Amino acid sequence: MAETVPRGYRSATEYRFCEEHTDAIVQATAYHRKDYGRSVIWVSPREHINISPWIATPFPRTSDAGLKLSLFDRLPLELLIDVLMHLDMYSLMKLRQTCLRLREVVDSLKPYQMVVSHGLNLLCALLRTRLATRVSLSDFYHTLCTKACTLCGEFSGFVFLFTWNRYCFKCLQEAPETQVQTLADVRNEFDLTEAELDQLRPLSFETLPGIYSMDESTHKSRIAVVSVPQVRFVSGRQPHVPDQEPTANTERKRRNKEFTFMASCALPYHDKQTGEVEHGMSCAGCQLALDRYILGFRGEYYTLQARNKVYAKDGFLEHFRWCKQAQLLWMSSDEGRSPALPDVCRRGGEFKERE
Repeated sequence: MAETVPRGYRSATEYRFCEEHTDAIVQATAYHRKDYGRSVIWVSPREHINISPWIATPFPRTSDAGLKLSLFDRLPLELLIDVLMHLDMYSLMKLRQTCLRLREVVDSLKPYQMVVSHGLNLLCALLRTRLATRVSLSDFYHTLCTKACTLCGEFSGFVFLFTWNRYCFKCLQEAPETQVQTLADVRNEFDLTEAELDQLRPLSFETLPGIYSMDESTHKSRIAVVSVPQVRFVSGRQPHVPDQEPTANTERKRRNKEFTFMASCALPYHDKQTGEVEHGMSCAGCQLALDRYILGFRGEYYTLQARNKVYAKDGFLEHFRWCKQAQLLWMSSDEGRSPALPDVCRRGGEFKERE
């Protein structure tokens, strides 16, 4: 961290702190970017209240009568668990509804408990986009327990539905691997044949109505979209984009970037060893540096990048050792007892309030 922070931004020496202060330091100097999570597929917590009992609560029963598993009852428990772990999420949810005993077995699985507790938003997205048939419980749990971005290795708070890979917010927006377009657009730009379209249709899905991107664009209809790298693989061709006016080309890129948001969902990280769940945190000190224009015009790009970065807890604490503004926030907080976060940090980012 010390080598990458510009002079005038970093502290002169490494800040040292006791392990017992780490939670207080995080509380006083870090915040979660709620706006990032709401720029992608997002389901209101009010809807979760209605869904949670259906997917996470066993049926009440007064006796053990009628709890036979039929053919499943003949399987050794280890084999039954292996079968359930490799079922796709849609089939697992349907199987869970067939009888009380199966529901209890599914609910007893720790991976299932973790998925419905911490991945409910993503599970809803899979079911509503009809992509739940492509992802097994084992796949879901593995991704929930994956910390690093597939491309850059930084903390990754998002899942790209087409590839089921983890990405950080920066890579999600900018990487060629996450490019998405409508089926109608790729048909024209790649000059696709009917046979190629027939191969791509099962790989596509219809987006969900909602508010997407950091511009908070509203989309009221469902649109069939597909991954651009998958189109390149199927067709073996590069796109032919007709010459357009600069304004039209900029609008086209902006619209296509929105489709990436519509094909992604936030997912926290679950540490299997500690049991902790991390949603990612950003530095309030870096937000303060941006507000105060610490580096001036020449340092604005770095300050923006630093403000936008999302860390796991250990990564943030390493950043804190050299972030002068974060250290000033900590020292002014009376060791976390009176944190004074900037307004945008208290709100969880820059977005219009939603329920």
